[in-house]
Amino acid sequence: MISYFAVRTKSVTPLMNRVAKYATLQCLRNTHNKVWLNSPLIAEYSKMNINPVTLDYLLTLEQDVSVCALYVHRELPIRLARRVRAIEKLPFIVGVNPYISQVYELYRDSFSRLIEFPTPKTEELQKEYASVLAELTEHHQSVIPNLAKGFKECGRYMSQPAKQEFLDEMIRARIGIRVIAEHYLSLQSPRAGWIGVVNTQSSPTAILTSICNYVQQLCEFNYGTTPEYEIHGFTDTKFAYINVHMEYIFMELIKNAMRATVEESNKLKRFDHPPVEICIGRSNDDVIIRFRDQGGGIPLKVEKEDEDDFLSSQSRMSMVQATGGPIAGLGFGLPMSRVYAKYFGGSLEFRSVSGHGTDVFLQFPNISRNKLQLKIE
Repeated sequence: MISYFAVRTKSVTPLMNRVAKYATLQCLRNTHNKVWLNSPLIAEYSKMNINPVTLDYLLTLEQDVSVCALYVHRELPIRLARRVRAIEKLPFIVGVNPYISQVYELYRDSFSRLIEFPTPKTEELQKEYASVLAELTEHHQSVIPNLAKGFKECGRYMSQPAKQEFLDEMIRARIGIRVIAEHYLSLQSPRAGWIGVVNTQSSPTAILTSICNYVQQLCEFNYGTTPEYEIHGFTDTKFAYINVHMEYIFMELIKNAMRATVEESNKLKRFDHPPVEICIGRSNDDVIIRFRDQGGGIPLKVEKEDEDDFLSSQSRMSMVQATGGPIAGLGFGLPMSRVYAKYFGGSLEFRSVSGHGTDVFLQFPNISRNKLQLKIE
Protein backbone atom coordinates (compact mmCIF):
# COMPACT_ATOMS: atom_id res chain seq x y z
CA MET A 1 0.00 0.00 0.00
CA ILE A 2 1.38 3.40 -1.04
CA SER A 3 1.47 5.90 1.78
CA TYR A 4 0.03 9.40 1.56
CA PHE A 5 3.52 10.78 2.04
CA ALA A 6 4.82 8.79 -0.93
CA VAL A 7 2.01 10.03 -3.16
CA ARG A 8 2.66 13.60 -2.13
CA THR A 9 6.39 13.17 -2.70
CA LYS A 10 5.85 11.96 -6.26
CA SER A 11 3.70 14.98 -7.00
CA VAL A 12 6.37 17.46 -6.00
CA THR A 13 8.32 18.94 -8.88
CA PRO A 14 12.05 18.20 -9.22
CA LEU A 15 12.75 21.86 -8.52
CA MET A 16 10.78 21.76 -5.26
CA ASN A 17 12.58 18.57 -4.29
CA ARG A 18 15.92 20.25 -4.82
CA VAL A 19 14.96 23.41 -2.93
CA ALA A 20 13.41 21.47 -0.04
CA LYS A 21 16.42 19.14 0.22
CA TYR A 22 18.85 22.05 0.21
CA ALA A 23 16.84 23.90 2.87
CA THR A 24 16.67 20.78 5.07
CA LEU A 25 20.43 20.27 4.88
CA GLN A 26 20.98 23.89 5.80
CA CYS A 27 18.70 23.53 8.83
CA LEU A 28 20.58 20.43 9.96
CA ARG A 29 23.90 22.22 9.53
CA ASN A 30 22.81 25.52 10.99
CA THR A 31 26.25 26.22 12.45
CA HIS A 32 27.65 26.33 8.91
CA ASN A 33 24.90 28.50 7.45
CA LYS A 34 26.29 32.02 7.32
CA VAL A 35 22.97 33.46 6.16
CA TRP A 36 21.56 33.10 9.65
CA LEU A 37 24.74 33.92 11.61
CA ASN A 38 24.70 37.71 11.88
CA SER A 39 28.10 39.38 12.07
CA PRO A 40 28.26 42.21 14.62
CA LEU A 41 30.70 44.05 12.35
CA ILE A 42 28.41 43.78 9.34
CA ALA A 43 25.47 44.86 11.47
CA GLU A 44 27.46 47.88 12.67
CA TYR A 45 28.55 48.96 9.19
CA SER A 46 25.12 48.42 7.67
CA LYS A 47 23.73 51.09 10.02
CA MET A 48 26.28 53.72 8.98
CA ASN A 49 25.23 56.51 6.66
CA ILE A 50 26.54 56.47 3.12
CA ASN A 51 27.94 59.65 1.61
CA PRO A 52 26.20 60.07 -1.74
CA VAL A 53 28.44 61.00 -4.63
CA THR A 54 27.20 62.76 -7.73
CA LEU A 55 28.34 62.73 -11.33
CA ASP A 56 29.13 66.39 -10.81
CA TYR A 57 31.35 65.36 -7.88
CA LEU A 58 33.11 62.74 -10.00
CA LEU A 59 33.87 65.45 -12.54
CA THR A 60 35.45 67.68 -9.86
CA LEU A 61 37.78 64.94 -8.61
CA GLU A 62 40.09 65.53 -11.57
CA GLN A 63 43.03 63.20 -10.95
CA ASP A 64 43.02 63.35 -7.14
CA VAL A 65 43.56 59.67 -6.45
CA SER A 66 44.26 60.19 -2.75
CA VAL A 67 40.91 61.84 -2.02
CA CYS A 68 39.09 59.22 -4.06
CA ALA A 69 40.94 56.39 -2.30
CA LEU A 70 39.81 57.58 1.13
CA TYR A 71 36.23 57.94 -0.06
CA VAL A 72 36.15 54.49 -1.63
CA HIS A 73 37.83 52.87 1.37
CA ARG A 74 35.08 54.20 3.65
CA GLU A 75 32.07 53.79 1.36
CA LEU A 76 32.39 50.33 -0.15
CA PRO A 77 32.32 48.32 3.12
CA ILE A 78 29.17 50.18 4.20
CA ARG A 79 27.42 49.51 0.91
CA LEU A 80 28.47 45.85 0.90
CA ALA A 81 27.34 45.42 4.51
CA ARG A 82 23.91 46.78 3.60
CA ARG A 83 23.57 44.20 0.82
CA VAL A 84 24.62 41.38 3.15
CA ARG A 85 22.01 42.42 5.70
CA ALA A 86 19.35 42.69 2.99
CA ILE A 87 19.96 39.07 1.95
CA GLU A 88 19.99 37.94 5.58
CA LYS A 89 16.48 39.35 5.93
CA LEU A 90 15.10 37.27 3.06
CA PRO A 91 12.81 34.32 3.85
CA PHE A 92 14.94 31.30 4.74
CA ILE A 93 13.98 29.21 1.71
CA VAL A 94 14.93 32.12 -0.57
CA GLY A 95 18.19 32.93 1.20
CA VAL A 96 19.46 29.35 0.97
CA ASN A 97 18.80 29.06 -2.76
CA PRO A 98 22.16 28.15 -4.33
CA TYR A 99 22.23 31.20 -6.62
CA ILE A 100 21.16 33.67 -3.92
CA SER A 101 23.61 32.06 -1.51
CA GLN A 102 26.46 32.59 -4.01
CA VAL A 103 25.66 36.30 -4.17
CA TYR A 104 25.52 36.45 -0.38
CA GLU A 105 28.90 34.75 0.07
CA LEU A 106 30.42 37.04 -2.57
CA TYR A 107 29.25 40.21 -0.81
CA ARG A 108 30.24 38.89 2.60
CA ASP A 109 33.72 37.87 1.47
CA SER A 110 34.20 41.18 -0.37
CA PHE A 111 33.24 43.06 2.80
CA SER A 112 35.77 41.06 4.82
CA ARG A 113 38.59 41.73 2.38
CA LEU A 114 37.94 45.46 2.16
CA ILE A 115 37.42 46.00 5.88
CA GLU A 116 40.76 44.35 6.62
CA PHE A 117 42.63 46.54 4.15
CA PRO A 118 44.53 49.43 5.80
CA THR A 119 43.61 53.01 4.94
CA PRO A 120 45.30 53.67 1.57
CA LYS A 121 47.14 56.85 2.47
CA THR A 122 50.39 56.08 0.63
CA GLU A 123 50.90 55.66 -3.10
CA GLU A 124 51.98 52.05 -2.59
CA LEU A 125 48.83 51.19 -0.63
CA GLN A 126 46.67 52.95 -3.18
CA LYS A 127 48.04 50.78 -5.98
CA GLU A 128 47.63 47.64 -3.89
CA TYR A 129 44.08 48.67 -3.06
CA ALA A 130 43.39 49.13 -6.77
CA SER A 131 44.52 45.55 -7.42
CA VAL A 132 42.12 44.24 -4.78
CA LEU A 133 39.25 46.27 -6.22
CA ALA A 134 39.99 45.08 -9.75
CA GLU A 135 39.83 41.47 -8.60
CA LEU A 136 36.59 41.95 -6.68
CA THR A 137 35.00 43.87 -9.55
CA GLU A 138 35.69 40.92 -11.84
CA HIS A 139 34.18 38.48 -9.34
CA HIS A 140 30.99 40.54 -9.09
CA GLN A 141 30.18 40.11 -12.79
CA SER A 142 27.87 37.18 -11.96
CA VAL A 143 25.70 39.01 -9.42
CA ILE A 144 22.77 39.99 -11.66
CA PRO A 145 22.52 36.67 -13.58
CA ASN A 146 22.62 34.76 -10.29
CA LEU A 147 19.94 36.96 -8.73
CA ALA A 148 17.71 36.47 -11.77
CA LYS A 149 18.17 32.68 -11.72
CA GLY A 150 17.67 32.46 -7.97
CA PHE A 151 14.44 34.42 -7.92
CA LYS A 152 13.14 32.58 -10.94
CA GLU A 153 13.47 29.39 -8.89
CA CYS A 154 12.18 30.53 -5.50
CA GLY A 155 10.71 33.99 -5.94
CA ARG A 156 7.19 32.62 -5.43
CA TYR A 157 7.92 32.41 -1.70
CA MET A 158 7.85 36.22 -1.49
CA SER A 159 5.13 38.72 -2.29
CA GLN A 160 5.49 40.62 -5.56
CA PRO A 161 6.07 44.02 -3.84
CA ALA A 162 8.72 42.49 -1.54
CA LYS A 163 10.55 40.87 -4.47
CA GLN A 164 10.50 44.04 -6.50
CA GLU A 165 11.68 46.20 -3.61
CA PHE A 166 14.56 43.83 -2.82
CA LEU A 167 15.75 43.54 -6.42
CA ASP A 168 15.40 47.24 -7.18
CA GLU A 169 17.50 48.11 -4.13
CA MET A 170 20.01 45.38 -4.97
CA ILE A 171 20.45 46.57 -8.54
CA ARG A 172 20.73 50.25 -7.63
CA ALA A 173 23.24 49.43 -4.91
CA ARG A 174 25.27 47.30 -7.31
CA ILE A 175 25.45 50.17 -9.81
CA GLY A 176 26.68 52.52 -7.08
CA ILE A 177 29.28 50.03 -5.85
CA ARG A 178 30.63 49.44 -9.34
CA VAL A 179 30.72 53.13 -10.27
CA ILE A 180 32.67 54.00 -7.14
CA ALA A 181 35.12 51.12 -7.55
CA GLU A 182 35.61 51.55 -11.29
CA HIS A 183 36.02 55.31 -10.98
CA TYR A 184 38.91 54.77 -8.58
CA LEU A 185 40.43 52.14 -10.87
CA SER A 186 40.14 54.45 -13.88
CA LEU A 187 41.92 57.25 -12.03
CA GLN A 188 44.97 54.98 -11.86
CA SER A 189 45.41 55.34 -15.64
CA PRO A 190 44.42 58.89 -16.68
CA ARG A 191 43.08 59.40 -20.20
CA ALA A 192 42.69 62.65 -22.11
CA GLY A 193 39.09 63.86 -21.99
CA TRP A 194 38.16 61.48 -19.17
CA ILE A 195 37.85 61.94 -15.41
CA GLY A 196 37.86 58.44 -14.02
CA VAL A 197 34.92 56.54 -15.58
CA VAL A 198 33.29 59.74 -16.86
CA ASN A 199 33.89 60.65 -20.48
CA THR A 200 33.56 64.44 -20.51
CA GLN A 201 32.90 64.40 -24.28
CA SER A 202 30.78 61.28 -24.68
CA SER A 203 29.32 61.06 -28.22
CA PRO A 204 26.01 59.17 -28.54
CA THR A 205 26.39 59.12 -32.33
CA ALA A 206 29.79 57.40 -32.20
CA ILE A 207 28.59 54.82 -29.67
CA LEU A 208 25.34 54.19 -31.55
CA THR A 209 27.15 53.70 -34.86
CA SER A 210 29.54 51.17 -33.35
CA ILE A 211 26.77 49.20 -31.64
CA CYS A 212 24.43 49.27 -34.65
CA ASN A 213 27.18 47.83 -36.83
CA TYR A 214 27.84 45.11 -34.26
CA VAL A 215 24.16 44.18 -33.95
CA GLN A 216 23.86 44.06 -37.72
CA GLN A 217 26.58 41.41 -37.71
CA LEU A 218 24.60 39.46 -35.09
CA CYS A 219 21.49 39.64 -37.25
CA GLU A 220 23.37 38.53 -40.35
CA PHE A 221 24.83 35.59 -38.45
CA ASN A 222 21.53 34.48 -36.87
CA TYR A 223 19.00 35.40 -39.57
CA GLY A 224 21.03 35.79 -42.77
CA THR A 225 19.69 39.31 -43.15
CA THR A 226 19.60 42.60 -41.24
CA PRO A 227 17.78 45.94 -41.31
CA GLU A 228 19.60 49.18 -42.01
CA TYR A 229 19.69 52.01 -39.49
CA GLU A 230 19.49 55.79 -39.71
CA ILE A 231 20.86 58.28 -37.19
CA HIS A 232 19.76 61.90 -37.50
CA GLY A 233 19.00 64.99 -35.44
CA PHE A 234 21.72 66.63 -33.31
CA THR A 235 24.37 64.09 -34.27
CA ASP A 236 27.18 66.36 -33.04
CA THR A 237 25.91 66.12 -29.42
CA LYS A 238 28.53 65.52 -26.75
CA PHE A 239 28.08 65.52 -22.98
CA ALA A 240 29.63 64.06 -19.84
CA TYR A 241 28.49 60.53 -19.09
CA ILE A 242 29.67 57.04 -18.21
CA ASN A 243 30.18 55.31 -21.55
CA VAL A 244 29.68 51.73 -20.37
CA HIS A 245 26.21 52.58 -19.05
CA MET A 246 25.24 54.25 -22.31
CA GLU A 247 26.61 51.30 -24.28
CA TYR A 248 24.61 48.80 -22.21
CA ILE A 249 21.33 50.64 -22.79
CA PHE A 250 21.98 51.18 -26.51
CA MET A 251 22.86 47.52 -27.00
CA GLU A 252 19.60 46.29 -25.48
CA LEU A 253 17.42 48.75 -27.38
CA ILE A 254 19.06 48.18 -30.75
CA LYS A 255 19.11 44.38 -30.38
CA ASN A 256 15.40 44.36 -29.68
CA ALA A 257 14.57 46.79 -32.49
CA MET A 258 16.55 44.94 -35.16
CA ARG A 259 15.47 41.50 -34.03
CA ALA A 260 11.81 42.51 -33.96
CA THR A 261 12.11 44.12 -37.41
CA VAL A 262 13.57 40.99 -39.01
CA GLU A 263 11.06 38.66 -37.35
CA GLU A 264 8.14 40.89 -38.32
CA SER A 265 9.41 40.96 -41.91
CA ASN A 266 9.52 37.16 -41.92
CA LYS A 267 6.00 37.04 -40.53
CA LEU A 268 4.63 39.50 -43.13
CA LYS A 269 6.82 38.06 -45.91
CA ARG A 270 8.11 41.54 -46.73
CA PHE A 271 11.32 41.48 -48.72
CA ASP A 272 12.80 44.81 -47.60
CA HIS A 273 13.21 45.60 -43.92
CA PRO A 274 12.13 49.05 -42.75
CA PRO A 275 15.16 50.79 -41.22
CA VAL A 276 15.58 51.30 -37.50
CA GLU A 277 15.40 55.07 -37.04
CA ILE A 278 17.35 56.84 -34.31
CA CYS A 279 16.84 60.54 -33.65
CA ILE A 280 18.99 62.57 -31.23
CA GLY A 281 17.44 65.64 -29.59
CA ARG A 282 19.19 68.09 -27.28
CA SER A 283 18.39 70.96 -24.93
CA ASN A 284 20.26 72.79 -22.18
CA ASP A 285 18.87 70.35 -19.62
CA ASP A 286 18.82 66.97 -21.31
CA VAL A 287 19.54 64.77 -24.30
CA ILE A 288 16.68 62.64 -25.63
CA ILE A 289 17.18 59.82 -28.11
CA ARG A 290 14.22 58.21 -29.88
CA PHE A 291 14.50 54.68 -31.25
CA ARG A 292 11.78 53.77 -33.79
CA ASP A 293 11.18 50.38 -35.38
CA GLN A 294 8.46 48.66 -37.39
CA GLY A 295 8.80 45.35 -35.60
CA GLY A 296 5.16 44.66 -34.83
CA GLY A 297 4.93 46.51 -31.54
CA ILE A 298 4.62 45.21 -27.99
CA PRO A 299 1.78 42.70 -27.51
CA LEU A 300 -1.08 44.24 -25.50
CA LYS A 301 -0.73 41.65 -22.74
CA VAL A 302 2.93 42.52 -22.24
CA GLU A 303 2.30 46.25 -22.55
CA LYS A 304 -0.13 46.13 -19.61
CA GLU A 305 2.47 44.58 -17.30
CA ASP A 306 4.28 46.75 -14.79
CA GLU A 307 7.28 47.93 -16.78
CA ASP A 308 9.26 48.63 -13.62
CA ASP A 309 8.97 45.01 -12.48
CA PHE A 310 12.39 43.44 -12.84
CA LEU A 311 11.07 39.88 -12.50
CA SER A 312 8.27 40.21 -15.04
CA SER A 313 10.90 40.18 -17.78
CA GLN A 314 11.59 36.55 -17.00
CA SER A 315 8.18 35.61 -18.36
CA ARG A 316 8.61 37.52 -21.59
CA MET A 317 12.34 37.34 -22.45
CA SER A 318 11.74 40.29 -24.74
CA MET A 319 9.63 43.41 -24.40
CA VAL A 320 9.16 43.82 -28.13
CA GLN A 321 7.72 40.39 -28.84
CA ALA A 322 6.40 37.69 -26.56
CA THR A 323 8.76 35.07 -27.95
CA GLY A 324 12.50 35.09 -27.66
CA GLY A 325 14.89 35.02 -30.57
CA PRO A 326 18.47 34.11 -31.40
CA ILE A 327 19.70 37.44 -30.02
CA ALA A 328 17.08 37.91 -27.28
CA GLY A 329 19.46 37.43 -24.34
CA LEU A 330 18.60 36.35 -20.78
CA GLY A 331 15.42 38.35 -20.39
CA PHE A 332 16.34 41.16 -18.00
CA GLY A 333 18.32 43.51 -20.25
CA LEU A 334 15.54 46.02 -20.80
CA PRO A 335 14.42 46.29 -17.16
CA MET A 336 18.10 46.72 -16.26
CA SER A 337 18.40 49.41 -18.93
CA ARG A 338 15.58 51.32 -17.32
CA VAL A 339 17.30 51.13 -13.93
CA TYR A 340 20.55 52.40 -15.49
CA ALA A 341 18.74 55.28 -17.20
CA LYS A 342 16.85 56.33 -14.07
CA TYR A 343 19.89 56.00 -11.84
CA PHE A 344 21.56 59.16 -13.10
CA GLY A 345 18.38 61.21 -13.42
CA GLY A 346 17.24 60.02 -16.84
CA SER A 347 14.32 57.91 -18.04
CA LEU A 348 13.37 55.17 -20.49
CA GLU A 349 9.81 55.08 -21.87
CA PHE A 350 8.09 52.86 -24.45
CA ARG A 351 5.29 53.85 -26.83
CA SER A 352 3.94 50.98 -28.89
CA VAL A 353 1.45 50.62 -31.73
CA SER A 354 0.44 46.97 -31.58
CA GLY A 355 0.81 45.34 -34.98
CA HIS A 356 3.07 48.10 -36.29
CA GLY A 357 6.09 49.07 -34.21
CA THR A 358 7.59 50.66 -31.14
CA ASP A 359 9.04 54.03 -30.21
CA VAL A 360 11.46 54.13 -27.30
CA PHE A 361 12.42 57.44 -25.69
CA LEU A 362 15.70 57.50 -23.77
CA GLN A 363 16.51 60.63 -21.78
CA PHE A 364 19.90 61.58 -20.29
CA PRO A 365 20.67 64.65 -18.15
CA ASN A 366 22.92 67.05 -20.04
CA ILE A 367 25.68 67.10 -17.41
CA SER A 368 27.88 69.36 -19.53
CA ARG A 369 25.25 72.10 -19.36
CA ASN A 370 23.77 71.85 -15.86
CA LYS A 371 24.74 70.87 -12.32
CA LEU A 372 22.05 68.39 -11.34
CA GLN A 373 22.89 66.67 -8.07
CA LEU A 374 22.59 63.05 -9.17
CA LYS A 375 23.00 60.82 -6.14
CA ILE A 376 24.64 57.43 -6.32
CA GLU A 377 22.94 55.63 -3.47
